[in-house]
Amino acid sequence: MKLLEYSLSKYKPFNPEVVYTYEDLEYYDSLSFRYEKSVEAMFSYFKTLELYLFGETSETLRKRLQKMEKVGLIENLELYMEIKVLRNKVVHAYLPEKLQEIYESIKNFGEILLKDFEKIKKFNQEEIKC
Repeated sequence: MKLLEYSLSKYKPFNPEVVYTYEDLEYYDSLSFRYEKSVEAMFSYFKTLELYLFGETSETLRKRLQKMEKVGLIENLELYMEIKVLRNKVVHAYLPEKLQEIYESIKNFGEILLKDFEKIKKFNQEEIKC
């Protein structure tokens, strides 16, 4: 999450009309990779937390996210469904005109992930105290 935070702090909108150097493209590659891994880490954590709190795992991500929303770790289940869709697009997108939209969404959703990660850290600290 810290690597994603660092990449987002350096964010510059992608312009599909610019011919980027390999060095410039390296930034966007790392941003995409860090977003993808952050999403996977959050969803993995949610699965583990669900098992810890409820003694079971949901059959669908939507049901799991509903529980995380009820616990107060995420504010909007639908945004997290969009976060997942974007994660899947990141893995398979190569067209420059699509990359502009994808990188802008990564910036927006990445900020949501980081905000909710702070809630998760606080939640974990409270659980450790119990």
